[in-house]
Amino acid sequence: MIKRELYLKQLKDYQNKPFIKVLTGLRRVGKSTIIDQFAQELISLGVIEANILKINFELPESFSIGGYQELTDYVLEWAKNKVGPLYLLLDEVGRVNAWEKAVNAFHAMNIFDIYITGSNADLLSSDLSTYLAGRYLEITVYPLSYQEFIVLYPKGTFNDYVNFGGMPSIESLNLDYALSMNILRDSFKSAVLQDIVSRYKIRNTVVLEKIIQYVFTNIGKTFSANSISNYFKSQKIGVSVDTVLNYLNNIEQAFLIHKVKRHDLIGKRVLKTEEKYYITDHGMREALVGNNNQVIEMILENIVFNELLRRGFKVYIGKVNQYEIDFVAIKENKIHYYQVTYLMNNEDTRKREFGVYNHIKDNFPKYVISMDEIDFTQDGIIHLNIIDFLLNDNL
Repeated sequence: MIKRELYLKQLKDYQNKPFIKVLTGLRRVGKSTIIDQFAQELISLGVIEANILKINFELPESFSIGGYQELTDYVLEWAKNKVGPLYLLLDEVGRVNAWEKAVNAFHAMNIFDIYITGSNADLLSSDLSTYLAGRYLEITVYPLSYQEFIVLYPKGTFNDYVNFGGMPSIESLNLDYALSMNILRDSFKSAVLQDIVSRYKIRNTVVLEKIIQYVFTNIGKTFSANSISNYFKSQKIGVSVDTVLNYLNNIEQAFLIHKVKRHDLIGKRVLKTEEKYYITDHGMREALVGNNNQVIEMILENIVFNELLRRGFKVYIGKVNQYEIDFVAIKENKIHYYQVTYLMNNEDTRKREFGVYNHIKDNFPKYVISMDEIDFTQDGIIHLNIIDFLLNDNL
């Protein structure tokens, strides 16, 4: 497994800061591996190994720690007579009953630097504000970026990335298509069954799976809960708008999808209707729906969206009168605009992709991203080949 440098850097930046560091993200996205790698990083930075306690609550040796009192006793016994700072790395801590009582107590003692992960069935982002109010920093772990993908698979191509996505769990299969798709389907089922169905006690799993299928099929398209409900009615399936909204929220909480709101760039307001949804790993779409290459423009848009999230941007869909900007990406009060398309081999396509920027009068960077290898940059609007964009974190 490659080193997940982006996340290790964030963890090192937060080292010894008075907050509980929490790794969240899609099931099997590599959170446990990052915790293992961070333990090694601490040692390389000069931390005494005896001052690092790493517990993986999915391993047999930790099964005896079933509740917060046992966890508290175990950690305090380990910490006895040690001189701080002491590092607690608690992997899958949600397996411990009332774990937050122990973790909050450790935090209050001011001698521990605490890092935790949890599966989404036991610990969702929405729980953190309740369990660890004001005491935590959340680091979301995403599937492999294209930069990471080509390090992991030196012979891999961009088309491989389009098909296989970035889930680290398929590394050992060396891009074997059939085996990898089976593992990705299993990862999906695990996320759905354990992180959604079990947690929310959903009975109508058929409707849940159909909603997921709908979103995976229509990534990057504007739709509403009402339009999904109407779609089901056309299929002779009665599903209320409230049910659709609840299920979409549950799916998002399990990190399978991301909801993206539209931003009226003239009225300077966030619109409350007709959101878009993108999926966390497009390889799962290939495993469940298939034919990523046949909807390549949709997949390219999804890849760019996830890359912007990975780079720390807050992302909206831009609306200017009747026109739409694919992505308005905001970070540190700076705005970047992105249009994404497949190829611009005719003048009409170039006019459409570049022309939308005629309606935006500010001086923030504006990009058009495509698979073209010819540079179509014009009028201050920068054209990027998508691979160049993915390999350059500054774009």
